Amino acid sequence: MLDQLPLPDGSVAESGRVTSSDGTELAYLRLGTGPPLVVCHGSFASARDWLPFAAAMSGKHTVFVYDRRGRGSSPNINPGFAIDAEVDDLSAVVALAGPDVAILGHSFGGGCALGFAARERFPGPVIVYEPRHSIDGPVSAGRIPAIRRLIAGGDKEGAVRAILEDVIKLPASAIAAFAESPLWSRMLQTVDAFPDELRLLDELAWCPGDLDGITGPTWLLVGAESPVLPADREGALRGVLPGLRRLTLTGQGHFAYASAPEILAAAVAHCLSASDTPPSGLENDRG
Repeated sequence: MLDQLPLPDGSVAESGRVTSSDGTELAYLRLGTGPPLVVCHGSFASARDWLPFAAAMSGKHTVFVYDRRGRGSSPNINPGFAIDAEVDDLSAVVALAGPDVAILGHSFGGGCALGFAARERFPGPVIVYEPRHSIDGPVSAGRIPAIRRLIAGGDKEGAVRAILEDVIKLPASAIAAFAESPLWSRMLQTVDAFPDELRLLDELAWCPGDLDGITGPTWLLVGAESPVLPADREGALRGVLPGLRRLTLTGQGHFAYASAPEILAAAVAHCLSASDTPPSGLENDRG
């Protein structure tokens, strides 16, 4: 039986667990009614961070948001897990969600979603919001050992700063803004898992033909205000996924699930509809 989680808006999410292929139990939240949508969150996040978005989608979709291994309520029971274990985890949640499921992946979760869709020849809709990948070179930039040393030495703040500066390539002004934002504490809480994320991301160096197994509709969401984050404005992803359609979230950056969940929900709903005309605040780009 699923547990009940009351939400501030009066709605109720159901919580449960699903077991991945290596025995890792993944905690998830389920909210809403209608065709299922599975959310694979990015770095420095957990399922609960996505509940406002899930609530905004819940009138027309059953939204599954899960804690990726080592985050939130999902333990990391196998420190030496395989590189593609996170893809296996997503596969377990997709199977739980049932038929006619769509997938939304954000940042790291976007790369994971594409890796899953290609490996499993997934026929459903895949929406990726500024996904991470290594098409243009390894995301880690060789920094995994240094980040592990900082974490092992207890310097989580130093590890977060190294990630933002050396891996994500943010300017000093943007890092300073993060340090003053509510996201900073979440980054400190979840930074331990980041080196293992980078192991998988370094493997996502797709060439033309590698993503041919993705047969369903695919969308790329980009925040118009994202700084030096992987908005894929250079078209690297389109080079290996020619059918990709792009939708720009005007006035938003990399974290619209937190800053404007209703706008992100409108974008996802548009992608899942048959409409060619996006609602206000969104801009289609099919070129």
